[in-house]
Order: sequence, then structure tokens, then C-alpha cells
Amino acid sequence: MSGLTAVVLAAGIGRRLGQPSVPKSFLPLSHEEGEPTFLGRHVRILRDCGVDEVLVVLSEAHVERAKLLEGVELVVNPFDTSTTGSTLSLLCGLRAAARHDGGLVITDADIVYERKLLESVIGSCGRSCLFLAPQVSGDDEEVRVYGHGHEHPILIGKGLSPLLTVGLDLLGESLGIIHVAAEDREFVQEGARWLTGWPDESPAYGFAKSRSEHEELWQYCLTLRRMVAAQVPTGLEYAECDTADDYAYIRNELFPAIVAKEGRR
Repeated sequence: MSGLTAVVLAAGIGRRLGQPSVPKSFLPLSHEEGEPTFLGRHVRILRDCGVDEVLVVLSEAHVERAKLLEGVELVVNPFDTSTTGSTLSLLCGLRAAARHDGGLVITDADIVYERKLLESVIGSCGRSCLFLAPQVSGDDEEVRVYGHGHEHPILIGKGLSPLLTVGLDLLGESLGIIHVAAEDREFVQEGARWLTGWPDESPAYGFAKSRSEHEELWQYCLTLRRMVAAQVPTGLEYAECDTADDYAYIRNELFPAIVAKEGRR
């Protein structure tokens, strides 16, 4: 699908993985020498799926490492990513993307998935949409979405108890992949700026201010009916890397299974 710009959030650090000197997105996906990193494979699949422009948001300390990536525009997040959240990083990307027309595909960088999953997402980009995995595992790190069907998602977050979600359906786990339609771009950028502020320009009004994570922004979009939810097809392999156990599972089991299924890396 033409007319799409991807904003890939890659400024986070691997503190919980015990490798704070290497951002999660730059870690290799397997034990084999020369294997792709999370970010390298992610960018390649975005380009293969026909995304027109790929903007990668990262901290200044890792710009040199990212220069090896082909077909991307690097966007520097000048803030301390150890004390700020992903919404501020997203705002850096949104400001840089202002010169590109069309819709946006916003993604976390520390995810690995089958190509068919992203192909499904790109083929479904119409309204602004939060994409979901159809099943949840019960992991406390899962960001789950609840509502009255996919046309009316209401809540997004971790650890939402049955008492907090009474009367709502569990719609699925957020994949960390979001489509922002062209008509909603100004709204989303203004929402991010309102939450986090921008030094010397505007104050922050969100509860977490500069520490806001981008799920808080999507919560406002859901509440104000600016975003729907959609499930990707069942049976597709996917994982997000939050902990050392996640990384071990991806390297030892998930990525080899994806390679075997697709016949390529």
C-alpha cells in the first residue's frame, strides 16, 4: 500500500535484559553469526511491504550503530531515554514525519513476527487502528485491550483486573503496531505534545508528563473514538522482548521457528 510512513520507536534501552549498553532493538535474533537484529529485520519487512518512508527514532548515542541500516531516515531523540517514556520518543518521530504525507504506521522496535503479520496490517490500513493478537497468554507484561467489540475499544493497559474490566470483552493483546490515518495525524501529534510537553515550547499536562508511555496516548484516542481495534489472523508467530526470558525464548525457539516456516531470515 503506498502513501504510508513508518515511525519505528527504537530509543529504548535493554535495562531489564541486563545489557543496558545495547538497545534491545540492536540485539541479534539468533545465536548465528551475521543474523539480523530486531530493528534490521523489522525495517527490511516494512520496506518489503511497500511502506514509502521508514523513520527510525533512536537516542543520539546509537546513531552510528544505526547508520548501517539501509533505506531509513534516522530521527534523533535528544532527551534522556532512561528517564523519559516512549510518548516523547514518538513525538520526535511525529514531528519529523510532518514533511511526509499520508497515514502512519507506528511500531515498537523490540518485536519479532512473521512477514504475513505485517502484510495483514498494511493491507488493513484504513481508519486509525490499534492492531491486536487474537490470544493472550496471561503474562503480566501484556498490554491488553478491552471494549464492546473491535469497533468500540475502551481500555488499554497492563494488569487490568476483572473488577476494572467488568462488562467489557477482552479484545486481545496490543502488538505495538498502530495505524494513524492521515486525517488523525494532527490530533495524535497534538495529543502527544499535550501529554509530554516540548522544552521551550509548551508544558506537559499528562499525568506522567515526559515519562508517559505511548499506550497512554492510545487510551485518549480510544476514549475520544478516534481509533478502532483489529485482530491480525490467528496462527501467526509474534513476540515482544521485555525481559531476559523473552529474549532467550526468541533466540532459541521463536525466531528459528519463523525462519523454518518462511524459509528465509
